[in-house]
Amino acid sequence: MARPIRDRESILERKKILMTMLEVGLGHKSPAIAVRDEIESAWPDRYRIDIVDFAKESGASADDRALKRSWDIALAFPVSARIGYLLVELNHGRNSYIDFLFRDFVSKGIGYIAGYRPDLVFATHGLCLYVAVKAREILGVDFRIVACVVDPFDGYSWWANDGADVLLVASEQSRDRLVDHGIRPEKIVITGFPIHKRFFNLTKAPETIASDLGLDPDKRTILVTSGGQGIGNVFSYVREAFRLGLPFNIVVVAGRNAKTKARMDKLAASAAGSTRLVSLGYVGNINELIAAADVVVGKAGASSAMEAFYMGKPLVFTEWASYNDRYIVRFALNFRIGWYAPTLVSFIRLVKSFAGSGALEEYAANVRALALDPGTENVARRVVELVEAKGAMDVDGAAFGGGLPG
Repeated sequence: MARPIRDRESILERKKILMTMLEVGLGHKSPAIAVRDEIESAWPDRYRIDIVDFAKESGASADDRALKRSWDIALAFPVSARIGYLLVELNHGRNSYIDFLFRDFVSKGIGYIAGYRPDLVFATHGLCLYVAVKAREILGVDFRIVACVVDPFDGYSWWANDGADVLLVASEQSRDRLVDHGIRPEKIVITGFPIHKRFFNLTKAPETIASDLGLDPDKRTILVTSGGQGIGNVFSYVREAFRLGLPFNIVVVAGRNAKTKARMDKLAASAAGSTRLVSLGYVGNINELIAAADVVVGKAGASSAMEAFYMGKPLVFTEWASYNDRYIVRFALNFRIGWYAPTLVSFIRLVKSFAGSGALEEYAANVRALALDPGTENVARRVVELVEAKGAMDVDGAAFGGGLPG
């Protein structure tokens, strides 16, 4: 019986890292999981790390529901997200209105931090960052605050919080956006975008993955995905591509959207022309599907875009929800590693062009030439350095390496 007691005491003595996120999609949760698992792998049994869906876990149920509902609305009606983004930017860092709009979350979030007593708070959402900074001010306790900016090419007002000790960003573009918002350059560190290491562990060759899906080896493969919610115009574009019999394999991932999955199932079961269509729901092997594809198609989202780029695949963006996603599209267009096809006509015209040109091979070569590397190890190392720091921190803003090109 003595051993469990010692283990329990050991756990209680560990320094505590509280990772706060909002589970609106996976774009804020996945980076936290990647960094947590990297820390626990590189420094086993050294830290207590908890990832929390912050508004929900703090007990701010109404605010939590409102935030998640607003995300679903933004996916279905992107104009709402764009208006919200512009209103946030108009305040240009004057974020005290958050105390009014999310009063319950701010209050209960501060209480949660007071009870948890972290040595470091790691925030992957701007609102979580705001609450952490507010908590340190009000409680008067000493803990580090790290912002992991999960918008790989943006740094809008909610991220531009000078109360953070360090802001970790994926790119020079993101750093420059934060500087434009008044953040001192020495507080910003370019690390690259964190993606879980297991994402790159393929147990099968791409050819085997394609064979298991029943794809035609003589045709190029298009992977269509629109996040876990399976919301987007791209699925109607797939129907038209199928109707026209475009000579491709098309693998469609509908996520948790049962209606979209049923429509794609019906399409796949109908009389086939030159298009080989595979309909999938929510999958746990998106990395294998990306590996087997020649191009990835869907909305602009941080994690999905970076996963494709890190695996050397070009992207076709059919839509973007808010302006932080628009920066992803701009990056892809500037470096000729992706296309933007927001209408049915532009999408069909683009896909048709793939059949008779070397555009896919050219853009894939461009992605590989950028030599993008995930920043998971860099972010984890910086977090550990900060939680172990004594006294004043030496934050020089220098890149660890692995950041994205300017």
